[in-house]
Amino acid sequence: MKRSKWFFQIGIVSMLTLICVLFLGCTAYFLYTNNSGIASVFATLMGIPLTIGITLWSFIFSKLQKEVLIERYLNDEHFVDRDAEYVKLMNLIQSGQEKIIYISGNFGMGKTLFMKMSCDRINYADRKKWKSYAAFYYNNNHTKTIMQALSNKFCGQSNTSITDISKRLNNATFKKNSILFIDNIYEIDLIECIEFAKAFINCNKNNQVVIAVDSNNNTFHIYPGKFGETEIKLLAHSYNIKIEQAERCEISELSNGYPVYARYSVEAYTKGIKIVDYNNLENYIEELINSLNNLEKASLSLIICFSQLLQDGVETGVVCSIDNCITRPILKRLVTHSLINLYKDKVYSDKLISRKCMDFLSEYINESYYKIYQYYKGIYDTDYIALVAALKSNFEYDHTLVKEILHRQYIDNNFYLLIDIGELEFSGQINPHLRENKECWTYVRYYYLKSLLELGLYDKAREVVDNYDNYFNLMTINCDIDFEYQYLLIDLDHLTNYLKNAVTFSHALFEKATSKEQKIKCQYLYAHCLRHLGEDLDQAYTIFTSLANDTNFKDNKIRIRSIYSAASIKMFQGDSSYSYEESFGKVEQIIFEDSRNEVWRPYVARHKAIYEYKVCKNFEMAEQVLQETIHLLEVTQLRIKYDIYFELGELYRIWNNNTNNYTKSINYYLEAVQFAKRVNDYNLQSTSQLGIMLLSIKYGYKTDNDILKSIISRTYNIGLNINYNYAMYVKYLIENESIPKETVSYWRKMQYSDLFFYPRKVNLRNAISN
Repeated sequence: MKRSKWFFQIGIVSMLTLICVLFLGCTAYFLYTNNSGIASVFATLMGIPLTIGITLWSFIFSKLQKEVLIERYLNDEHFVDRDAEYVKLMNLIQSGQEKIIYISGNFGMGKTLFMKMSCDRINYADRKKWKSYAAFYYNNNHTKTIMQALSNKFCGQSNTSITDISKRLNNATFKKNSILFIDNIYEIDLIECIEFAKAFINCNKNNQVVIAVDSNNNTFHIYPGKFGETEIKLLAHSYNIKIEQAERCEISELSNGYPVYARYSVEAYTKGIKIVDYNNLENYIEELINSLNNLEKASLSLIICFSQLLQDGVETGVVCSIDNCITRPILKRLVTHSLINLYKDKVYSDKLISRKCMDFLSEYINESYYKIYQYYKGIYDTDYIALVAALKSNFEYDHTLVKEILHRQYIDNNFYLLIDIGELEFSGQINPHLRENKECWTYVRYYYLKSLLELGLYDKAREVVDNYDNYFNLMTINCDIDFEYQYLLIDLDHLTNYLKNAVTFSHALFEKATSKEQKIKCQYLYAHCLRHLGEDLDQAYTIFTSLANDTNFKDNKIRIRSIYSAASIKMFQGDSSYSYEESFGKVEQIIFEDSRNEVWRPYVARHKAIYEYKVCKNFEMAEQVLQETIHLLEVTQLRIKYDIYFELGELYRIWNNNTNNYTKSINYYLEAVQFAKRVNDYNLQSTSQLGIMLLSIKYGYKTDNDILKSIISRTYNIGLNINYNYAMYVKYLIENESIPKETVSYWRKMQYSDLFFYPRKVNLRNAISN
């Protein structure tokens, strides 16, 4: 389609050009014969195709001159082996059975070179085998979110959608299939990367994603093996040298099979150096660095520190600007020693070799970071480099500037950068001067935890907080950041299912709050957790209603959520007389008045759909609302889409009995369960699993009693009261037992409308059809 459209445009503009040439010839001829009247007619007519033609030619040339999205990624004549892995990758991609393909391995195992080689073969060397495929490579630098970074790389701006990225790649070539290679993913990035990949694939059925994960998990699709004697022989051949078998075996043992170390050792052989004579690589690097003069050591230290901050190569011009003592001859000497590489006026340092070098450059590191800090602290767009340089060192810095940059990084969604800084503080490796300013210290912790929560890494945040000192977690409120930090800890309790703690502490924080806005935030969180617990729904409803009707604050987020939360409680209680339409009308008005509130529309749509199928029994309308919403959400990374999947599972479970509805319901439930397991959201996981059990009972399939026992035990222990009672209800269904009278009374008292009206002796078919 793209190719035919392109040829059609070329054909049209060529035809218009020929018409212009014809009219020009006619004009010239009639001028030559002194017939100026007819000549002027042809000249006038020529202006029409000429105007259109110029516009079309400009459009076509602009297409041709756009930045190249496909380039040769691997300019490396010494890349060897990996043929078996390449064949496996080709089979996985071309079979189409796997849309997301994972490559795993530790640092130095050659994942990056393998991915770049694969891209080059797809786009160039093996084009005949990949006729309908185009490969695009991205190396993650762990600052911005993956979507923002890909948006910057391929669309030139950070605020485009995943759909825009997909269209950009699909339109960049005439190829039908786009394969996006995402490199340098840590396990902490993996959840976000998977969500991006799923959304990217939903944009176009021909999209595929290959992800390289820094992990020793060999259960992924491709796990590049270690280099042995055979691979080292090939490596030596690429350098046009010969290494005896015994020495090749020694190199293999010395490098522990790591391709990076093996290559470094072979490269040393080209200079007449046998690293095996040094017993290990560390001894060789130590002696190599000791052979450098002080300026060369300082230069190497700065280059490595700078490269680590950028997670990429660094421009030689910038390096020389940071320290004007660094000159071309110094860089050339460091290249000669294989300590750095130069390519296209950029300096590169291998991660593993750099780490070993830094062990012997410790006295220069602090000065290197100081020079970087001084250079970048006044450059607004890149002062995050100064921020990290300051916090990785031990010199004194401007605390006010650091707080300002930290805040800006959060606003710009540079979550991974803030997480890296938080990890420094958590591991005790951060600049000790940080503790001299408690507010600045709080900023670091606050944005660290906040970034983890933004990325859905709740369990990681829980682990961090549980290992922090209690003094810091229970501090008094002296300023706004103190309040925000305390509120964040309570929200973490909520997100990790410590709901009773969240209720207790949100009430306590409400008493400490000093402003109207702070008190409202505490009230909302308190009511939200009460609603999750299901033990005092009336009190939660009263708070939500109060917040919804309070006109003295301007937080539309809380007002919108309070309105639909109050309605959801009434739906749960089975109140058919509640003014639901009026509530949804209020939300629509708030959204209409400020387009920034559009982000809450999917949340509102979910509750509208529940209202339609639960209160109105209008399943067709509920299906329409949910399907329209999921159609928009499937090409995004928003977590709410998994709540929509759950509601679709519920809808098709309760709706008419037929095989088609069963298949739809089970598939939607499984989407929700799989996501919930990935992010450890036990609330969503347990409700989805209970839905699957009810579905299985309805259609006469077996249920997993072990899962049910686990749900009953865990929901009871963590206080998910509603989930626990639903699990008990499912237990009575499965065992076809009489429901104890006191249990029915409790459900009636708590207003669990889906449960309390069932007879004490449960009839399976009647119960699960409601």
